[in-house]
Amino acid sequence: MATATALEFTGEWVGETMGCDMPAHVWEIRVIGDTLMDIHTRWEDKTEGHRMSGYFDVLVGAFSLGDGFTVVRLDTQHFVLPGWDTNDTRGGNGPHYDVVFSRPGIAELSARRLWEKWRSR
Repeated sequence: MATATALEFTGEWVGETMGCDMPAHVWEIRVIGDTLMDIHTRWEDKTEGHRMSGYFDVLVGAFSLGDGFTVVRLDTQHFVLPGWDTNDTRGGNGPHYDVVFSRPGIAELSARRLWEKWRSR
């Protein structure tokens, strides 16, 4: 698979937490220049969210967030953030969970299968 460009991550993404019943993570990603990403994130059941920044690494074709999380690109329609759903939303109890982000629509239907394939490697 060819290395991704920052522009391939622009637009809307829906994140599903693997292994824990949580609302979907809804992200809108905008690229600013060659490496900076502006990400608006919110839970699916909320109207308010917050902004954060991502930094695209041209060499690996993926982006990372300032707090040490790095995207693993599964294909053009999916990426995973290992450990992204932290136990902060559950009162500090329990493990962190992977979140698979998909383009909205049909791509969401294959998120779990792709994640299971990725985890089994």
